[in-house]
Amino acid sequence: MKNLFTAIICTLLFQLGWAQDIKLNNVNSSNILDFYAQTQRIDMQPREVKSMDVAVQIGQGNNYEMFDRTPQYLEVIQNGNYNTTYFVNPNDYPTNAQIKINGSGNYIDITGSNSISAGMQININANDMTIFMRNY
Repeated sequence: MKNLFTAIICTLLFQLGWAQDIKLNNVNSSNILDFYAQTQRIDMQPREVKSMDVAVQIGQGNNYEMFDRTPQYLEVIQNGNYNTTYFVNPNDYPTNAQIKINGSGNYIDITGSNSISAGMQININANDMTIFMRNY
């Protein structure tokens, strides 16, 4: 157990020394967690993200399909039963949209992305709604 603890501390100290200019003689048992927290903050710094898709489905029988030629950010939240969302972007304009559905039996079909739909937010709080959107 002592060897394991020593290995963990050595690994942490190595990471701290490697990640930034920290003099190892300044690290002791009372401040090691502070130095470790600093390395975690450095690792959590925003990096260049090419695209991010968020899909949350709560309920039964929900369906979500997406094809995006130039993905950037798309968030789809379906809360309810038997909701269907189709998103197809064959354009060169990057996607930036949020779709939030609360209800059941809703159908959303979106094709394309352009400057008008940049930052688009669709909020549905109903049952059995159908939306067709075309952005060319």
